[in-house]
Amino acid sequence: MVPKPIIIRPAVIADADPVFSLLVQFATSYRPERAVFNATFPELISSPAACLLVAEDAGEVVGYALAVKTPTLYANGPNWLLQEIMVNPSRRSEGIGSRLLRAVVHHAQADSATEVVLATRRAGGFYIKHGFIETASYYKLRLANLSSR
Repeated sequence: MVPKPIIIRPAVIADADPVFSLLVQFATSYRPERAVFNATFPELISSPAACLLVAEDAGEVVGYALAVKTPTLYANGPNWLLQEIMVNPSRRSEGIGSRLLRAVVHHAQADSATEVVLATRRAGGFYIKHGFIETASYYKLRLANLSSR
């Protein structure tokens, strides 16, 4: 029997549990809260300004990608910001991340975006391999920290 190919598709509500399980492994700077996830996940699925995809193998979600549309002035059109891409660690090096990335890029192209942008501190080589170039540093200000000052 020939194994079924991995399917990249839009996320649906039924994907919430496996996506949350992957998210917990993905997040290093934050601890994902299930209640917040439960409120946000359906919003992302239904938003035309979000692209939330899953990689499915034989009915099992083995990865996901999340990108959001960002209007810009400087780029003469919208960017798609790749926020998250995660593949189950036991399934890495099978091309799943590459397929998710290509699907996000295809989505951005179909939306007439000017570019796909992202920030990473661990996977630069992966993105360079896919034609991305390093252009800037990424800074953040945790707003929760401001209230304690």
